[in-house]
Amino acid sequence: MRAFYVEADWAPKDGYQLSERERSTKRALRGNSIWKNIRGSVVDRPIPEYNDDQVLIKVGAAGICGTDAHLLRQDEKGYSQYDGHSKYPIITGHEFSGEIIEVGKNVKKLKVGDLVSVESMHWCGECDACRRGMFNQCKDLEEPGLTYDGGFAEYAAIKAKYCYPLNDIVNYYGDKMTALELGAMIEPTGVAYNGLFVRGGGIRPGGHVAVFGAGPIGLAAISLMKTAGAAKLICFESIPERIELAKQCGADVVYNPLQFKSADEQAQLLMEITNGTGISLFAECAGATKYTYPVMGKALAIGAKTVQIGHTIGITPVDIFNWQWNAAAISGSNGQSGQGIYPDVIALMAAGRIDMRKMVTGRYHLEDIKKGMEITAGKVLVSTAYAKRT
Repeated sequence: MRAFYVEADWAPKDGYQLSERERSTKRALRGNSIWKNIRGSVVDRPIPEYNDDQVLIKVGAAGICGTDAHLLRQDEKGYSQYDGHSKYPIITGHEFSGEIIEVGKNVKKLKVGDLVSVESMHWCGECDACRRGMFNQCKDLEEPGLTYDGGFAEYAAIKAKYCYPLNDIVNYYGDKMTALELGAMIEPTGVAYNGLFVRGGGIRPGGHVAVFGAGPIGLAAISLMKTAGAAKLICFESIPERIELAKQCGADVVYNPLQFKSADEQAQLLMEITNGTGISLFAECAGATKYTYPVMGKALAIGAKTVQIGHTIGITPVDIFNWQWNAAAISGSNGQSGQGIYPDVIALMAAGRIDMRKMVTGRYHLEDIKKGMEITAGKVLVSTAYAKRT
């Protein structure tokens, strides 16, 4: 089969203290401190074998995440710029869907011909975090496309418990390819859903919402908040293409944060737009916390919620008094597993409440995946069903 295969050298930086798991499994917790000389290309690989509790799927569509492009970037010394959980060599791609073509003998609830979306946080179910129901905080986490072979390939072998049927989406749209494309976008939509509703607690219909960043997670947050009953839905984004996508996904207004003189000016605008009420829920999807928290702190509604979804590097100074004074909360969020997130997102898609195809800005054949990675706005999908570029 054809697959996008990425290799790297194991070369821990001087002074980096390897954990026991890193030493024994060669899975880096902080990839930018270990992996060097990253290289990837579309090559021939064996069709994966599947175990008794797994299914073999023919990949129908896969989304290119910023992580996938970031994995290939290197600093001046040749180290990966991706600072997260990773293992090489590997077939990358963690946002994907496909059609089941084989099932293991112990698989009971799935069958050949089913279209499924694949969860990207593969929790163990046995560690302390999992036993508390906190699957996204699993201490023995595996991730397709990051710690074992993922979806940038013609085929993938996945445990059945991480697969979610797309039958309802097929029934609603009457088209398999539409279901496969939406299935590939359940993962980023689920990341937003986890932050907004599971970790953040959502809003009462009529609350005002502000979203920082209109990448795929921010666009999903806008779509979800629109259908959840946000009164005024405000977005901050500086890239022109993303500004237009934010409007298409449901933002009432979009402002370029670079055009403001100060955080105070941004906060004052939010208070004016909401007639002095303030923002009931902030979704920080930009990872620009040094700049966003000073804005949020001065535009909080009483009992407001701040959800941190975007990843940031470094320390962020926060005047916590503003949150204390307004009985507000800050919730950290990571991942999209468990808590019924995938079924809920699928149900919203199958009811036409959200249509994440609005954020698709490119469709590329697997052989042209590197061209797809050059697009920085919206969501790019990869599939062998798409025409090759000439």
